[in-house]
Amino acid sequence: MSTIPGEAGSERVFLRKASGLIKSASNTDVFIFDIGLVSVGIGLGGLLLYGPGVYMGGDLFIAVLLAGAAMMLIGLGMLCWTVTIPRSGGIYVFASRSLWPPLAFMLSFAEASAWLFYSAFAAYYVTTIGIAPAVTTIGIIAHSQSLITAGTDLASKGWVFGIGTALEIFGAWLLISGMRRFFLSQKIVFAVAVVGTLILIGALAASSRSSFIHTYNTLMGPHLNVGRDAYHGTIVAASHHGWSNPGFTWSQTLKASNWAFLPLIGAAFSISIGGEIKQVTRGQSIGIVGAIIWSVIAWIVVFVLVYHVMGYNFLSATTYSSLNSVPGASTPVTPWITLLAGIMTNSTVLTALIALGFIAWVWLWLPSQVAYGNRAIMAWSLDRVFPDRFGRVSERTHTPVAAIALATLMAIVFLGLFTFTTYFLSVVFIEVGLAAWTITLAAGTLFPYRRPDLYEKSPISGVRPFGVPVMTIVCALGTIAGVAYFLDLWFDSFAAGHSWHSLSILLGWFAGGFVIYWIMKLYRARHGVNVDLAFKDIPVE
Repeated sequence: MSTIPGEAGSERVFLRKASGLIKSASNTDVFIFDIGLVSVGIGLGGLLLYGPGVYMGGDLFIAVLLAGAAMMLIGLGMLCWTVTIPRSGGIYVFASRSLWPPLAFMLSFAEASAWLFYSAFAAYYVTTIGIAPAVTTIGIIAHSQSLITAGTDLASKGWVFGIGTALEIFGAWLLISGMRRFFLSQKIVFAVAVVGTLILIGALAASSRSSFIHTYNTLMGPHLNVGRDAYHGTIVAASHHGWSNPGFTWSQTLKASNWAFLPLIGAAFSISIGGEIKQVTRGQSIGIVGAIIWSVIAWIVVFVLVYHVMGYNFLSATTYSSLNSVPGASTPVTPWITLLAGIMTNSTVLTALIALGFIAWVWLWLPSQVAYGNRAIMAWSLDRVFPDRFGRVSERTHTPVAAIALATLMAIVFLGLFTFTTYFLSVVFIEVGLAAWTITLAAGTLFPYRRPDLYEKSPISGVRPFGVPVMTIVCALGTIAGVAYFLDLWFDSFAAGHSWHSLSILLGWFAGGFVIYWIMKLYRARHGVNVDLAFKDIPVE
C-alpha cells in the first residue's frame, strides 16, 4: 500500500488516509439516483418533439428498444467496473488504475465536464419543457391572453437563465448539506415525478382521437392561422413547407434513437457514488439495470397512448412546424408533450399536475449531474492531480464543499453559454462523454489480465463463462455498443455531428484535461510528490 502522510519517513501520496465520504446510499437511493438521471420526462420531451419533427420515417418504438439494448450492454460493463473498484469518482477511478494516468485524467476531465453541461441542460429545460408550456396552456384553456403572454415571456433567454441559475444554486445547497438530505429530497421529487407521469398516462388512456381533435380545434384554432380545423390544417400547412411521412426508414430510426440514448446513459451514473453505497453489488445492479428497464417501459407505454390519441402525422407535423417556423402552424411555445397533453385535458388542474411531474423529472437530472462532477473533482484531488482544497470534506456534512462549488459554477457557465450562444449544440457533449466511457470500457476488457492483483478482490472475479472473465466479455460488448452510438451521433448532424464546430469541442476538452494533468504533475514533483505512486493501488475509501 502507498505510504500515508504524517508517517515517519513516508512520502505523501494520497491527500489523506480516507476520502471522508460515508456510506449513506440505500438500494432505493441508488435506483432513484439512476432513473432520475435518465429522467423519464426529459426522454419523453426530446423523443416526442425531435423524433417525429426531425427524423421523419423514424420509428420511436424501435429507436427506444435499440438505445435500451445498447445502454444495457454499456451499463453492465460499468457495473463490472464499479463492483470491482467500489469508489466514488466515476470513470476516473477505473481508468486511472488501468490506463496511462495522463490519458485517464484527460478522459475523466472531459466526461465530467460533459455531465456538468447536462446539468445546465436540465436547468434550461425546467422552464422550457415544464414551466413555460404549463403557463401558456393554462392561459389557452382559461382564455387569458396575459397568461399566454407570460408563458411565452418565461421561455425567453433571460428568464430561462435566471430560473436555471437559481435552481443550480439550490441544488448545490442540497448537496453541501449532506447526502442523506439529498437522497431524501430525491425520494420526494421522484414521488412527484411518478405521480405526474401516472396522471399523464391516465389522461391519455381516458381520451380519444375525436375528443382531442375537437379540443385542439377549439382551444388552438384562435391562436393559429390554418383554418377552423386546426388539427388537420396544421398537417396541411406543414406538408406545404416540406413535411411528409415517408414511412419507416432504418436510417432515421437509428438517428432518432440518439434521443433515447442521451438520457439512458444516466442509468449508470451511480458509478460516481460507488464508495457511498451500502450494498455496492446489489445496489448498483438494481440501480443501473432497473433504471434502463423501467425507463424504456414508461416511454413505450406513453408512445402507444400518444399515437392513439393524437396521431403520428399530427404530432410530426406540429413539432415540425414549430422547429421550422411554419407560418400559421407554429404553436405559441414549443409543442412539448406538456403543452399538447394540457390542451388534451382541457383542465388547468391536470395541466399543472402533468407539468409538475415533468418539472420533477427534469429536476432529478439537475443536482445529480453536479454530484457526478464534484465526485470526479474530489477523486482527482485525493490522487494529488488537482488542488488539495477540492478534496477536502466537511467534518459536519461529509461533503466536498469546494468541489461542489466548482462543479456548480461550471454548470452555471455552461447554462449561460447554452442559453445565450449557439456554440454548444444540444447534445454535442454526449460525444465527449461517450468517447471517454467507451475507452474506459475497452480498458475493462483487459483489466482482469493487466491488474489481476486488483481484479481477484472483486466479487465477480470467480465468474468465468467459457473460462473468460465476465468483466472481459461484458466490457467488450459495452465497447461495441459505445462505438456504435458514437458513430450514430457522429453522422447525426442535428444531434451532434462531426463539423469543425463539434470537433473543436470534442478535441478541446480532451486536450484541456491533458494539459491540466501535466501542470499538476510538474507542480507536485517540485514539492516532492510522485503522483504516479497513487495509481498503483485502489483509491482511498
